[in-house]
Amino acid sequence: MYRILFLMIALVLLPEVLRAEGGYIGERECFACHKQVKESYVGGAHGRVFTSSPASSLEARGCEACHGPGAAHSDAVDKEEKDLRIEAFRKKGGIPAEQNAKCLSCHENGNRNFWRGSGHENSGVSCSSCHSIHKGPARPDMTICFSCHKERRAQLQRTSHMPLREGKMTCFDCHNPHGGPGPSALKASSVNENCYACHQDKRGPVLWEHAPVRENCATCHDPHGSNYESMLKLKNPYLCQSCHDVSYHPSTLYDASKLPGGSPAQQLLGKGCLNCHSLIHGSNHPSGARFQR
Repeated sequence: MYRILFLMIALVLLPEVLRAEGGYIGERECFACHKQVKESYVGGAHGRVFTSSPASSLEARGCEACHGPGAAHSDAVDKEEKDLRIEAFRKKGGIPAEQNAKCLSCHENGNRNFWRGSGHENSGVSCSSCHSIHKGPARPDMTICFSCHKERRAQLQRTSHMPLREGKMTCFDCHNPHGGPGPSALKASSVNENCYACHQDKRGPVLWEHAPVRENCATCHDPHGSNYESMLKLKNPYLCQSCHDVSYHPSTLYDASKLPGGSPAQQLLGKGCLNCHSLIHGSNHPSGARFQR
């Protein structure tokens, strides 16, 4: 009898006790109003972990683990003070640094190791700009990337492109949107190391190295798409002539003046300079100094 009476009193006083302990009211109070959010939240990654198997006292707070104590918000709603919103997360006017600090209190490891100082952080991007917090899976797809990087979406429509349009790879195969050890949030420490993850045949070592190849693949190739063969930035021989002058070759600057008709030089036909210098990425032949064999 006394036990039942004690439980009834506890249930009545529980909200006030929670308010006294930092203003936490429990996720049941949140769900009483936010029924639509509950439907997506309980089936998402956060809802499953926070509700079923919280790893810390913070996760056990449920909604308030991210949104902060809800007592003031609940009281304001009861008093019809509609303008008072809960801490940090809001549709408009939220401060990205404050929002991200909430996420990073749990997710500052693994792929997020390079978030501090990354391009997206410095641009004021918040985690919720890309991730759906209340429902899963929370990992975004390329449409999220293209909502900001519209020029990259346009480049993928060019004739020579990575197989992103065909669904064989995604932006995340090369880039880590949370930041990386290389430039442009690349997952590897350099452009070449990133390329070698797929193009192992270009890695070397080789006896005769082509300096631009070893320095940066993007010197000649545009990895986001091109209208030239093999995603080259320019058509041969103009790409080669952007570095190589004509002093060590027949002293003629090859151009399109004899195309069409006339007697065009062989360096302008087919693959241009690659007609002779076919091993342009490097050669292991003892006589391969000019990348011809």
